[in-house]
Amino acid sequence: MIQVPGHLADRGSPIGEPEPVAGLDWAVATRSVQRAGGRPDRFTGAMAAAQRAAGGPDDTALLAGIAGIAAWRAGALAYRQDALARIDALASDAARRAAGAALDLDVSGLDEFANRQRTDRFWWPGRATLDGYVCAVGGFAGLGGAWVAPADAWYPLGEPGAFAIRTGDRWWRLDADVWGSRLLPLDAQPQERGPDQAASIVCLPDTYLAWVHVEDAA
Repeated sequence: MIQVPGHLADRGSPIGEPEPVAGLDWAVATRSVQRAGGRPDRFTGAMAAAQRAAGGPDDTALLAGIAGIAAWRAGALAYRQDALARIDALASDAARRAAGAALDLDVSGLDEFANRQRTDRFWWPGRATLDGYVCAVGGFAGLGGAWVAPADAWYPLGEPGAFAIRTGDRWWRLDADVWGSRLLPLDAQPQERGPDQAASIVCLPDTYLAWVHVEDAA
């Protein structure tokens, strides 16, 4: 298990800086991704990998389309549905190679990934090797995390990938998928419990982290 908040699927995520492209401002795009909750280094790394896979930096339309996929890969949850739609619409081999590279996936597994994501938002090819653990959230506030007490209760909310988590006397809402998570403090405990989900939350009394875990790790 990792000891700081983060996503296990991001181990070995693409690194690098994209080359300049006429009509695209990487600094503006990166700031937009960061405002949406994504990590700038993951976005630029994904775009650099996409450029290399596509064979160069000069196809503005192709790379503009891949940017939404890279933003999702960077952890910006708001781009999830748009990214899946963009994957469905990929028309050329170059675009498919670029999308696979941005997601750090072999292009031969791109369709399987997109199809599985529609029923299991936490699936990725390496999950089974990590015993079903997807991500860790929270962390001790004194070390830059969010919580001043360990998590000790949780339940699913009524939306996919959404959970209520209690730490001490405070409740939090967690939204998560394979690439990103968003943790927000709540004014009160959510009243309605949602249906069970494929994922659950693992809380341990001796840590300030909580883990998203999928029992079926395949």
